[in-house]
Amino acid sequence: MNQVAQHIEMEEHEKIEFSAVLPKDVYLVWKYVDKFLKRSCKRSNGRHTIDTIYKQLIDNQCHLWITYNTEEDKVIGCAVTNFVYYPTGLKMLNILQLGGKKMQDWVEIGRPIITNWAKQNDCDGIEAIGRKGFAYWSTKQDDQWKESHVHFEMKFKEKV
Repeated sequence: MNQVAQHIEMEEHEKIEFSAVLPKDVYLVWKYVDKFLKRSCKRSNGRHTIDTIYKQLIDNQCHLWITYNTEEDKVIGCAVTNFVYYPTGLKMLNILQLGGKKMQDWVEIGRPIITNWAKQNDCDGIEAIGRKGFAYWSTKQDDQWKESHVHFEMKFKEKV
């Protein structure tokens, strides 16, 4: 990539912020993220609805992450995660919902933030079940992710 393209890419990333939303503040951003979550809930085949996601978020059973374009003063995407505890002692951060506009512009900004947060919370890795298109975000961008049907996972080599 030439220097001009690198500079433009860096400027684009400087306009985008990725942040967790505290359960007590979910109501403040809900009207900006519910449209993204409605689409992803439809793909869950009855596993989740917009109402069940909202209740889990305010009850701190799930975590809301938003992507915000500071230049446009606009929420452009979101993710919902939760911890999954397996009987073997394995703890994974599960990406339950993911949606937004121009995800290719912000997913790479959010990935290290979510990964670090999972490690800080003693997770053994990150997992997600998603449509084939999720492969672009996971297995195509990071060889630590492995595709298993439409179940994606990345195990951490060592915990922080």
